Amino acid sequence: QGVFLGAVFFIYRRLGKNMKAEFALYALMALALFFWLFGKYIYADYIKAAILSAVLFLLCLLFLGAMRCLFFRAGRKKLAPEELIFCAAAVSATGIGLYNCAGSYAYESVALFALLLSCALLRNAKAVFCALVLGIAPAICQSVAAGEPLLTQIAAMSLYAAVVLLLLPSGKLPASLALFICNMVLRYFTDFSAQGTMPLTESTFYLTMLVPLIPCFIFAVIPESWLARGAQTLRKYSEKRLTRTSIDKNRAEVGQKLFEISAAFREIENAFSALDTQPQSEQAAQALVTEEVRREVCSQCEKAATCDQKTSCALEKLTAIGCQKGKANLIDMPAALTAECPNPSALLFSLNRALSDYRRRILDEENAAAGRALFAEQARALADMLKNLAVSQSAPTGAHSESERALRLALAKIGIACDEILVLGELPEIYLTVSGNPAQKRICRAAENALGVPFSLSAKRSVAQDKAVLLLHPTPRFDAAFGVASATKEGETDCGDTTSVQRIDERSFLCALADGMGSGTYARRVSDCALNLLESLYRAGMAGDTVLSTVNRLLSFNREESFACVDIATVNLDTGRADIVKIGSPLSFLLTQGKAEILESDSLPLGILEGVRPTTLSRNLADGDVLVFLSDGITAAFGSSADIADYLCRQPAANPQSLADKFLKEALDRAGRAEDDMTVLAIRLFRRTPEK
Repeated sequence: QGVFLGAVFFIYRRLGKNMKAEFALYALMALALFFWLFGKYIYADYIKAAILSAVLFLLCLLFLGAMRCLFFRAGRKKLAPEELIFCAAAVSATGIGLYNCAGSYAYESVALFALLLSCALLRNAKAVFCALVLGIAPAICQSVAAGEPLLTQIAAMSLYAAVVLLLLPSGKLPASLALFICNMVLRYFTDFSAQGTMPLTESTFYLTMLVPLIPCFIFAVIPESWLARGAQTLRKYSEKRLTRTSIDKNRAEVGQKLFEISAAFREIENAFSALDTQPQSEQAAQALVTEEVRREVCSQCEKAATCDQKTSCALEKLTAIGCQKGKANLIDMPAALTAECPNPSALLFSLNRALSDYRRRILDEENAAAGRALFAEQARALADMLKNLAVSQSAPTGAHSESERALRLALAKIGIACDEILVLGELPEIYLTVSGNPAQKRICRAAENALGVPFSLSAKRSVAQDKAVLLLHPTPRFDAAFGVASATKEGETDCGDTTSVQRIDERSFLCALADGMGSGTYARRVSDCALNLLESLYRAGMAGDTVLSTVNRLLSFNREESFACVDIATVNLDTGRADIVKIGSPLSFLLTQGKAEILESDSLPLGILEGVRPTTLSRNLADGDVLVFLSDGITAAFGSSADIADYLCRQPAANPQSLADKFLKEALDRAGRAEDDMTVLAIRLFRRTPEK
């Protein structure tokens, strides 16, 4: 029977299959021989043989569960209560067989060694449970032989465990010696003294000393490092590393701190807004300039006392003209002022100097106001970002017990031992601890079968030598491929066009093309600056309007002209939705099923005006759709949007890099040479295929 079942398990193992309900059939086939032989030749009673066969069948199921726990789960994870019961029953059944076959002395010697090991490895009350299990087999055998319950061995084993646990902190030798003495004392009073003989004069008494002596000696010589390593392994696999309560507490504390930081940035915004004073009115500014001229020139004039109201009005009119033009001259002086003023040159000099000071002061005030507005806008954006992050962090992890149970069963079916499983969020994301180095694809497939969503490994962190925590995220429906082709304007060393493709997170990406106005090194620097700012702010999670406004303000602060045309697209890989922003950029195209849709912009480039009004578009991309961004050097080479659309419709779009290369070559062929920087950025969306 053993050979038959062993052969069946060997064949299944070689084929890589898991035995399921068919085990019952194989067990019945193995028992058929026993039923026939014992029913015909041993008992001469098929009913008795059938009863015994049924008992053996149940024992097979019992041992199957115990062996699964022993070989696939023990030492890798904390066993469940029902698994412990299976193992305890299997140990008891095995002990009964050993007791009947090898005798009581052999069983007791083995049991004492097992008890010493369990106490050394566990060092807690669980060792007493092991002692109780070890005492069940002799108690059953002795009770059956005596015809009455005898639980002496269970009590003795419990006593041994208590003594060993008490002395084990002092070392292995004291614990072994204490167990030996306890066993001999009990044997003296139970086996010999109760029979009315003198134990110390009996040679049998001294022979029985070998029963506790052999296991105690073997235990005493086992290296301490072996026991320490085994105890550490058991503690490691019984610890809880993912405690939902602790995670929720930490998330709540982090969320609260983020709320407080968000409130601080909101107060910074309020402070900047409150300090933003109203600009001086034009009439008040003219009055101040006029008063400055009167104080500096008219107060020292010999005709100051005789100047009438008409002359005063003429000076105010001259000041108004100077404020409008920025500078006043003799032609601008009213006739009344020319006729009466004895020193017009000094008057004009003083007026122009006052106007220059006024313009400089106004410019400083405008720059200060723009800086305050920029800081206030950034503070508001940071406050909103931190608030949103605080809300997401403060949310409890929630309970997904059904999903966790289903995943645990799915992993168990493929033979992967898993200590802890934690399912979080609505997406959801899965944290689990595994032992060894199981195939990651098998784990992801098991998660997909259990939760009905495809998963991929997002992170892996080792927490022990052979134990790791895995983080699984739902796999996005789509992925993307990119192609870039670029040519520098003849005579220039640097291309003024900059492209970027960046992951915002696991479920979305950003692609952009920036064209710095002009060509050469400075245009390259402007486009790099604009694109790097856009990337950083988008990845940080800042709102799109705030991102564009911030970049526009920063470019406009430059002393030199810093203009940039920008195409930006953020694509959601779950839904395929593409949010496209065009700022002063030339035509873009969306290729869908052999058709080309033209995407146009009517906004000015970044950095020209203080305000920015981008063109925003939204499209739902499907499998195989291609988004094409172009710089103005490409569009100028083709001449018209119809020519570009016609060319794109005739090109295969399966490979975006090949499409970009061919597009650039065609533009160079049509233009004859690179009269401007030329860049093509192609992005193709495609549906992910499940891994096999």
